[in-house]
Amino acid sequence: MSTLSDNNPTRAFTASKPLPKLVPLNPNEPHRLGSVPYLNASPLTYAIAEPVVLLEPSKLAVELAQGHLHAALVPLAEVLENAASYHIVDGLAIGSLNSVYSVILVHTLPVIRMETVALDPASKTSNQLIRVLLQKYYRRRPNYVSQDEPADGQLIIGDPAILYRRTHPDERYLDLAQSWHSHTGLPFVFAVWAVRKDAPDVVALAKNLRAAAKIGLQARDEIARTHFEYRYLTEHLYYHLGAPQKKAIATFAADLVEIGQLSVIPELSYL
Repeated sequence: MSTLSDNNPTRAFTASKPLPKLVPLNPNEPHRLGSVPYLNASPLTYAIAEPVVLLEPSKLAVELAQGHLHAALVPLAEVLENAASYHIVDGLAIGSLNSVYSVILVHTLPVIRMETVALDPASKTSNQLIRVLLQKYYRRRPNYVSQDEPADGQLIIGDPAILYRRTHPDERYLDLAQSWHSHTGLPFVFAVWAVRKDAPDVVALAKNLRAAAKIGLQARDEIARTHFEYRYLTEHLYYHLGAPQKKAIATFAADLVEIGQLSVIPELSYL
């Protein structure tokens, strides 16, 4: 099990000076952008000049789907379900090569004996990933219940998952990205920048988001407030969307079709 610790009080990095933010594409009519209120998204939004609406993943997906936003750092599952509406900004993602640390299933029984799993209402992709893992790879079909119901396993994502792990170090956890990697040999992608196809200046917007990410990723020592956070941002998270990530996305989509959670494998548009 991967662990992160603040036992060493000395920062293992030197905080840089704050880096400049980008100039909005159109200061008079800025793009409406959205992201999640979690530490993992901070490097991709740190340098964005436009205001960024922060919502939990499931609510953010609704806002983008309804056209209230031009682009958002949404759960991958939203794009897979509504691929015809979006471009994916190529080169950028929130993912993990192995252990992600912040997407976990807390379980009281061994995974192969669980009968009930409580899903996280804030989640969209992780709720689907746990279904894939349990049904296809662990050969389990538990009942899925709401967060306030008793269950053998509880899915928790984002900063609440980090806090829970750090305050309950002796409990049993299944790191979803680590489990995915152990079964497929692939990284996992949790979120992508999705741009509505009807948004203005989509090519320029994608270019600007990549430029902002370049600045933000160089500023992880500025973003991180502790040694723990710096290790989380640099060791557990992976922000590049390349060929291995696209293969993982395709595999995840195919698995969702196989277990009946997606009707067809979507044709994705990378911008």
